[in-house]
Amino acid sequence: MLAGGFVLGVTAYERRILAGLDATPDPDTDDGLAFPAEAAYEIDAAAFAKIHVEECGTGQPVLLIHGHGSNLAIFAALATRLASQGCRVVAMDHRGFGRSSAVPDEFDFEGLIDDVAMVLERLDLRGAVVVGHSMGGAVALGLGACRGDEVADRVSALVLLNGTSRGPPDRPLWRARVAVLEWAVTERIGRHPRHGIALTRGNFGRDARRSHVVSVRHVGFASPSARRRGFTRRLLGVDLSQRLSEIRVPVVVIAGENDRTVSAAESSLLAASIPDAHLVVVPGAGHVLPVERADAVADEIMRVVAAADHSPITTPRADSP
Repeated sequence: MLAGGFVLGVTAYERRILAGLDATPDPDTDDGLAFPAEAAYEIDAAAFAKIHVEECGTGQPVLLIHGHGSNLAIFAALATRLASQGCRVVAMDHRGFGRSSAVPDEFDFEGLIDDVAMVLERLDLRGAVVVGHSMGGAVALGLGACRGDEVADRVSALVLLNGTSRGPPDRPLWRARVAVLEWAVTERIGRHPRHGIALTRGNFGRDARRSHVVSVRHVGFASPSARRRGFTRRLLGVDLSQRLSEIRVPVVVIAGENDRTVSAAESSLLAASIPDAHLVVVPGAGHVLPVERADAVADEIMRVVAAADHSPITTPRADSP
């Protein structure tokens, strides 16, 4: 009886979520998340890996770093807006995600930082604004705090979207949660047309559009957990909070008012812990700012670009890195 009541409760919840999406105006009904690539590269990395990179536009370089369970397609709308305003927009897939190689044994958070530094060097990006979403925000902070030599020459500012300086704690409950995330059955639930949409909706804030929720759900399909087995477990316990004072470039922390994963309050504390940082809270937004509020995020990034204390790089792209 208890099991039957649980199933009925879940079904009622999912129907309410789907009804809410159907009732929300959605002018982007026919739009998906396809990065507007004008060039694509496979960059050789350590351990015989390939890092997939796409870019569009010319001008001031902006490097986009996605979060866990995602890939560079999450930045499709944002990249279009930035490229149209005079930016060379570069986006990369982390190892284990999108079109990059699978995660090797023992690869960890430091490896993510190393890969970003390598992309900056191989593409010879200088004065770039580095934008990190969710886990990508932590990677951007790690680049600023732990790779001062690269930051001094190649990075002019950091922008965090729903970002944090800490991963989940390395404790038994979180280890169990991570194990569940790597179960094949969990992925099958995510692919279910009703369960998957209801689960993905929880990442959004107010007035989520069905097309956005569906598109973000499909982005997750491109990164099956089997390609990064054990990697999420190695992210537990990551904590950059004691090194934030070492960041020497301006930082903008952009939070969603209704973010359930990284709260606006947590983002406020993060901004207060970084020497040259300020906080922007986007009303009504959740944890998928690049999709939910692409216009508002692009406006904030362009303010950072305009304030960057260097001349924009406008040389043509090379055919390959």
